[in-house]
Amino acid sequence: VEEEKKYSGTQSFVNFKNVVWHESFKCLLKSLAPLSKIGFWVKCWDGIERLFYPLILILSADYEEQ
Repeated sequence: VEEEKKYSGTQSFVNFKNVVWHESFKCLLKSLAPLSKIGFWVKCWDGIERLFYPLILILSADYEEQ
């Protein structure tokens, strides 16, 4: 979400961006959930079909404030 100077850093805009990010990620997970259980076939560059199971890896860390 592009920031306008007058809203940048305000609590309401931060909350808005947070909701947009989480709802977008929820849509992504919803579309990947069935595929991660049953997999899907992909024809690779070498002509061989392979079964893929998508997954999302998340690095969660608590860093000190800069």
